[in-house]
Amino acid sequence: MTQSRIVAVSRPRSASLLTDIAERLRGLGHDVVFYKDFAAFHDADAGLTGVDALVAPSGFTCSRALMGSANRLRGIVSPTTGVEGFDIAAATELGILVANGQITENIEGMAEATILLMLAALYDLHGTEAVLRENRARPAHMSARMLGGKTVGMIGFGQIARATAARLAGWNVTIQAYTRRVPDQVPGDVRFVGLEALLRTSDIVCVLATLNSDSAGLLNAGRLRLLKEGAVLVNTARGAIIDEPVLCELARQRPDLRLALDAFTTEPLPPHSPLRDLPNAILTPHMVGHTQEAYGRLPDVAVENVRRLLAGQVPRYVCNPEVIPRWQQHWGGP
Repeated sequence: MTQSRIVAVSRPRSASLLTDIAERLRGLGHDVVFYKDFAAFHDADAGLTGVDALVAPSGFTCSRALMGSANRLRGIVSPTTGVEGFDIAAATELGILVANGQITENIEGMAEATILLMLAALYDLHGTEAVLRENRARPAHMSARMLGGKTVGMIGFGQIARATAARLAGWNVTIQAYTRRVPDQVPGDVRFVGLEALLRTSDIVCVLATLNSDSAGLLNAGRLRLLKEGAVLVNTARGAIIDEPVLCELARQRPDLRLALDAFTTEPLPPHSPLRDLPNAILTPHMVGHTQEAYGRLPDVAVENVRRLLAGQVPRYVCNPEVIPRWQQHWGGP
């Protein structure tokens, strides 16, 4: 394979992953320019002129202007599932493929973790631990509630939501979902409803949507107040889908609510965030579903996506498939 120019941009929390990917690509004979953080890339003011592929995490802002400066850019690769920093509409317009790490291990791990948080919230796992660790008297009334017999509402019905629904089969739950586009293949036991109806009637609400211009701020003040008494709200997607200050105030006013949040508007969650003081919230640092199995495969998948891009082959995981025919006409190999 002829040498290609690749730019890899990291950030502190993904440094190990991006460094591994960059070294593997260098080992294949490519010219890889590695930036340890976003600021280093912008300070270099190099843009993407003469660059064949960009590898960057989801938080990196890949704008229309940045892509417009590229004269050879074939594709952008996120090593994980997230692509919210990339202007996919602009990439599609410019004929640039966007690929990510939609690996099975990530989908299944996130589905398992979503159910884990549901159960931890329903069964008040941390509160029960505190009874033992702090030598408290056993409470007169049990706080744990069963998942069986409950209605689970899913906001978004992509691969992780579908995997979660599949794992709940046999749990004696009613599953309903809200999505802007109902998929062609719909499991027979999933009912699609409007967002407001889902919030009013679900015992557990799982936020599983992709963050984009349609979903940002989707759960605003009016909608959050629709949550039924005793509802559990689980977010394993993206923090910006929920109006965080409103949710925090609502959780203070309504101790009946239980929250299980793995994603936040600002990450890492600031030390003085009022969310940290909520007794009815489980908080994890956007890693609860990130498993050894998934992270072991991510470098292989990212390198393979780049390899295929540079060989004129469509990557395995494409986020804008509508551009494929035009991309193949321009870049396709034999």
